[in-house]
Amino acid sequence: MNNPISNVLQQLHDAVNRGDQDALSQCYASDATVVATPMSNSTQNQAAEENATQRDCVDALLKFQKKFMPDHFVTTGDERVIQAGDVALVVAKLYLVPKATPNALPCEGKRAVYVLQRDASGEWRCVIDNFFGTDLLDFA
Repeated sequence: MNNPISNVLQQLHDAVNRGDQDALSQCYASDATVVATPMSNSTQNQAAEENATQRDCVDALLKFQKKFMPDHFVTTGDERVIQAGDVALVVAKLYLVPKATPNALPCEGKRAVYVLQRDASGEWRCVIDNFFGTDLLDFA
């Protein structure tokens, strides 16, 4: 995993597993968006998502982790990075592993989609985090 984009995603998942808000914030751009719910029906929720800040994204992701996977770690499986200049699309397999048995085989797999962008300092930051992946279409 020498790819800097893969490293950012690993840091992101490690920060989620630790519940480390500061480390998680470092993975996201200031104008990042996290798809925290599979579908938003109200225009009020849409407007709120459009004006979300980096901290809103971090809070949403940690709330999701606490509510839906408190007894699990997230780990990354295969991933594909498609890069065009300063933008990268990543499609990755995410797995949940029980905290009680961290060496167990993953119990559930999902396909996540991320968009990362290289900032002015050359660092890659996540600008779109869609851990629902293409399953998001099932809610449309």
